[in-house]
Amino acid sequence: MPEPTSPRDLPTRITISAAALAVLALKLFAPHRVDITAAALLLLALIPWMSTILSSVDTAAGGFVLREISRTQDSQQDEIDRMKFLFEHLVPAEELRHLQHLADDAPLPYDRSYTRPYLDAELRRLAGVGLISRKPGRSFSAMGDTGDVRDHFIITDSGRTYLQILQTFRS
Repeated sequence: MPEPTSPRDLPTRITISAAALAVLALKLFAPHRVDITAAALLLLALIPWMSTILSSVDTAAGGFVLREISRTQDSQQDEIDRMKFLFEHLVPAEELRHLQHLADDAPLPYDRSYTRPYLDAELRRLAGVGLISRKPGRSFSAMGDTGDVRDHFIITDSGRTYLQILQTFRS
């Protein structure tokens, strides 16, 4: 299905076509025959309108589809934007901080007062989606009242991949 002509493009298309057709008319009425120049001018007159009737162009180097490439690029950009949104919002800020500390081997201290109830829920969620895992022989109940999260949990390969992908989206 031909794409609609943009109102901005119309004057340019008409000008190119009119100029080429005027030169072609002079060429046809003045000389004795139609030659390669006349054919080239006719082709030049048609070029501005070809995008509305052609969907592909074949060349010596191979063919390519003009409108499909544009639609595919738009579709892929939409997909990338959706993926970026999901990656940026999959892990809340506090959980992301825990994940980054585990990746960087930075201390991640906890205590039984304010941080512990929230920390347990955050770590359970990270473990549930496979971004961290418990060290062998460790459990939530074995964490005690104070300590370092790194003594009980490690970041998984999936967690590292998640951080790398997130970093590429943010750069």
